[in-house]
Amino acid sequence: MDHSLEIRHCRILIALSDYGSISAAARALGVAQSTVSETLLSLERLIDTPLTLRRRGQQSTLTAAATTLLPHARALIAAAEAALTTVKPDMTRIIRLGSVESASTFLLPAALAAFRKRWPSIELKVSIGVCDDLRRRVQRGDLDAAITLDSLNEEADDQSRSRVLAMTQLCLFVSRRRAPKKNTISQHDIARHTLLLPDPDGAFNTIMRGWFAKQLERPRIESAGSIDGVKIAVRDSDCVGVLPNYAIAKELTSGEFIRLRLRHPVPDVALGLTLRRPAMKDSPLHDMIEHIERALISSKRAARKTTRIHH
Repeated sequence: MDHSLEIRHCRILIALSDYGSISAAARALGVAQSTVSETLLSLERLIDTPLTLRRRGQQSTLTAAATTLLPHARALIAAAEAALTTVKPDMTRIIRLGSVESASTFLLPAALAAFRKRWPSIELKVSIGVCDDLRRRVQRGDLDAAITLDSLNEEADDQSRSRVLAMTQLCLFVSRRRAPKKNTISQHDIARHTLLLPDPDGAFNTIMRGWFAKQLERPRIESAGSIDGVKIAVRDSDCVGVLPNYAIAKELTSGEFIRLRLRHPVPDVALGLTLRRPAMKDSPLHDMIEHIERALISSKRAARKTTRIHH
């Protein structure tokens, strides 16, 4: 029996960390869920300790042992790729893109499909994560670029090459069955409810807390763990969901959810791009960014159309 740490172990561990579940890791790697599970079990046998904690209704969480092993796994993958490059300089190039869940799900698919069609020799690896972690991974060199959501009041990190790609709005919404009778509601009205956000930290949390900073009464802000988690919870409760326009547009159009008309609009949120190094003109990375920017422009136009329909 082989007692060595293998590249396959490292890839599975990294994918599980980046995507949060066995099913998502399997989709990202293009393998069966059983392959991910078997490889994970093989690694757990090798180090003789569990690597994940699975809680009902939540994504898998890495154990302390897995978190300790993770940077070594990334280093091993990087060393393997560097070694191959020395003997095969013309091997397929790789772009490693990080993204927040909402952008990856609702904004990037069309743009990245067009990019892959134009650059078939480029291997594009997409990792999902939270904003602060994605920016740190770019700075460490684990990612070439990252799409994040940022409060306009956030100060850019001097070590990162960041810029705003586009602006978007946050939508506060409720179940159709619990639509308010008032045409326009105030912050005081909203403060009586629980606000549900995808992540416990990050730009949305910063924006909402800042929006209520001058209010005597403030709402309870909770995390639902994911975009789908927010929608499911709002559908079955009197909570108020908080998501970017593009992530809820389909449900607003169908009438499943109702957008709250606010007396004082929530500040805009910035879709930001952080780069490991400047993207050279005519390079694959530069072209990928242009594809993403065009997708953001199209999405913004569609969001404006949806907003006009529901106002």
